[in-house]
Amino acid sequence: MLGAIPSAIWIAKLAKGKNFDIRDYGSKNAGLTNTFRVLGWKPALPVVFMDLLKGFFGPFIALKMCAADVAAGGADYTAWLPVVAGLLVILGHSYTCFAGFRGGKGVLAALGVFLCLCPVTALTAFAVWLVLTISTKYVSVGSIGACVVLVVLSVMGYCGAPYPVYDNFTLPLAIVTSLIGIFIIVKHRGNIKRLMNGTENGFGSKRKTPKA
Repeated sequence: MLGAIPSAIWIAKLAKGKNFDIRDYGSKNAGLTNTFRVLGWKPALPVVFMDLLKGFFGPFIALKMCAADVAAGGADYTAWLPVVAGLLVILGHSYTCFAGFRGGKGVLAALGVFLCLCPVTALTAFAVWLVLTISTKYVSVGSIGACVVLVVLSVMGYCGAPYPVYDNFTLPLAIVTSLIGIFIIVKHRGNIKRLMNGTENGFGSKRKTPKA
């Protein structure tokens, strides 16, 4: 349920009125980029914090629950429960039950998840996102590139191949990290088509502020 909180949708309604739906404007995605493009940085800023925090606290709470269970003499589900919690956060975000099962693509929420589970890899992927977004002016290119790096590093981390940054990738973490990365890339299939057609909106595209 934590992941299902539709941050962009609710914040847009607070900014423009209860009848306003961010999914009717711009790219029609309930995410940070569209919120920024349509409404500006003030409504977009809380979306950043809310999506990051819900992504982080999903697996974090699961980790604490596992630690408490082990301390009480119970079974140890640390290998699987936190990573499954992270996956559920992304699915809840993308198919939120609070907004007709039409949520965002999960990029920010995923960053929050991986900052909890594999922070060095998450920061590496974020750096790739930043470089690609700034150099190409397309947030979608940055997001797709970051997900590719995320999948590659998770597989390399589990297989033990040396690379400059390293997190402790168990098999469950490598599997779920790869699944989330691939899932987000698939969610960007519309962006990929627009990039190929030359119709994708670049970062900083002039926005038209809708009336309330």
